[in-house]
Amino acid sequence: MDLTAAVTGVFPEVYLVGGALRDALLKRPFKDIDLAVPPSADFGAKVRRLARKLGAAAFPLDEDSQVWRLTQRKAPYAQLDLMPFVGGSLETDLARRDFTINALALRLAPGLKFTHLPKTGEFTFRPPRGGVTDLHGGLKDLAAGKVRPVSVKVFTEDPVRLLRAFRVAAALDFELTPDALKAVKAQAALIKTTAPERVREELMRLLESPVSHKWLALLHKYGLLCAVFPDLAAQESCAVDYYGKGGVLTHTLRVVERLDHLFENLDSYLPGHRKVAELLPAPRLFKLAAVLHDIAKPPKAAVVNGRLRFFGHEEFGALMTEKVMEGLRFSRDEIRLVSRIIGTHLRPGNLAANDVISDRAMFRFFRTLGEYTVPLLILSWADHASYVSAEQLKKMKPRLHAEPKPLPAGLPYNSPKKTLRYMQVLYQLFTVYIKKNMKSRSARLVDGNDVIKTLKVPEGPRIGELLEKIHLLQFEGKIKTRDQALKALKGMK
Repeated sequence: MDLTAAVTGVFPEVYLVGGALRDALLKRPFKDIDLAVPPSADFGAKVRRLARKLGAAAFPLDEDSQVWRLTQRKAPYAQLDLMPFVGGSLETDLARRDFTINALALRLAPGLKFTHLPKTGEFTFRPPRGGVTDLHGGLKDLAAGKVRPVSVKVFTEDPVRLLRAFRVAAALDFELTPDALKAVKAQAALIKTTAPERVREELMRLLESPVSHKWLALLHKYGLLCAVFPDLAAQESCAVDYYGKGGVLTHTLRVVERLDHLFENLDSYLPGHRKVAELLPAPRLFKLAAVLHDIAKPPKAAVVNGRLRFFGHEEFGALMTEKVMEGLRFSRDEIRLVSRIIGTHLRPGNLAANDVISDRAMFRFFRTLGEYTVPLLILSWADHASYVSAEQLKKMKPRLHAEPKPLPAGLPYNSPKKTLRYMQVLYQLFTVYIKKNMKSRSARLVDGNDVIKTLKVPEGPRIGELLEKIHLLQFEGKIKTRDQALKALKGMK
């Protein structure tokens, strides 16, 4: 279907605006199509007529502003957002937009076609030369790679734009202009007045950047990171002797940096483990976990026997994280995942502190963590990798998959030898979990009734102990069938 013909058949004067036009001018594909039209008394009726024409569902996104969304029920599944000009004219509409590169408009006309890309569900569009309405220098900023506010009012009119400025710059690899950064710093506190759902959405889209740590550092420099996460403010002055300038916050951002690096090079760090990616949620959720993983270090910091310690910061951090994520309206599943891996993020290191990692120890580790095992190992990998420089990590890379050897006593917490050994243990855990535990985590070969029937034992704690022994044998590969499990049970009398 020719989308342009369908739209102009109902709205003779209609303009492509916003991110879709911006991306089209940058020769980038886009998913959502934003359209603006002159206001009219029958706007709603026209929208419904267009929806019937496109075979689309239609519903108002904002009844006050008359913003409607149309989503096609069949391919190409185009999503169109339509609205009348803000302020009644194209000129006033563009003047009310956020950034100059988004304050552009192109009138649709026959012959201008949207091309659907079936593999990604995106569209491409080739704007004609000289047809773009540009009243605020957006084309110049687009060519220069600059994100510039349309006016001094953009952040006060809608404070979520404070975050959006960084998110748009990150997505396009653009720079914010000095005036934009100055305005952000002066008005960062306004982000607290924005609906939490909108803050969450902009933040998570920012974390999709492959260099999200750089953008988080810039957010912090201009006051926005701690405006979104007030609990992080105390990190900067906490454990400065331990972590160097910037304290815990320097470590936090470095963990995000290591995650950026890991997700861009997953195959090289976890060769042969393509299944790992299948077990992971979106990388941006891990980066959020990294931002919050040491949130409780400042309140839990204490000097014990002359040494700075953070006892209980992981469990308390999980509770703090739950509150933060609930405040930003994350889903229950997302909150459960992030708080769980934060609350247990020291466990892999505690396991790695043993000279030998037995099958029994790994089994108990996997059994305790269950579905959170691989996400926890990913966060732990980045946490440990943050204790060495990028250059040291590069040198370690060929040895990360070697068998871990016992460590000499007395190594400092940030010893490269200790980091290497711990990361070797993490790789061992990845390997065992994927190759052995994934096969054995299916339904158990026997259950409690089998134990009672086979051994004639009464109900009680003994049943669970026997089942655990059978499951351990299954994990170790010593039994593979139900008959073998029953035979092993009989030997446990």
